[in-house]
Amino acid sequence: MAEIKSALEIALEKAEKIGKASKEELKAQEWKEKGQRLAARFLKQEEVDLVRELSEVPPEGKAPLVRGLVEIFLRNIVLPRDEYVLKDARRALEGLNLVFSAFPEVKNLTREIEKLLSQYLQHREALYQQLKQQFEAQLSGMEEALSQQMGVQVKVEAEMHPQFQEEWRKIRDQLDPQYQKQLDYLKNIFRRVLGA
Repeated sequence: MAEIKSALEIALEKAEKIGKASKEELKAQEWKEKGQRLAARFLKQEEVDLVRELSEVPPEGKAPLVRGLVEIFLRNIVLPRDEYVLKDARRALEGLNLVFSAFPEVKNLTREIEKLLSQYLQHREALYQQLKQQFEAQLSGMEEALSQQMGVQVKVEAEMHPQFQEEWRKIRDQLDPQYQKQLDYLKNIFRRVLGA
């Protein structure tokens, strides 16, 4: 079983490693962290010219900076629950395209990831609507009976019904791993390129 560490334990381990790190390792870590901050600013839609920033990095800092950028971009590419999450993932894919602009094959890979994320969102929404329609059909008889019994119009929200929530969870538990496996495979291609 994996050990859960507190933030303090993690910070102490990091400090211990830094104490043993060489000057080159420390400098590489600084460049990586700069890349992470740069990626975060880019994702927040701040004015960041990634191509210019990359061109100004000295050769010894380029690889760690790119590792930091890619790490943050990949972390922000997740299976979307809605259009907003998909929009954020697209921004991260845009960042990857800029980082790897010298490699046209990367555009194909990011297009493949975007296609997968869009398909997932469409598939998820279609399954959700299908389940909702099934529950609404089942609940319409209950609504009629309650309306007659109470003498007022009663509307039962299918999505709020505990059984609906349970069925939706089961569907997601089957759907998500299928897409997550494909997404992890595609994201790991970037990690292998960087040797991370």
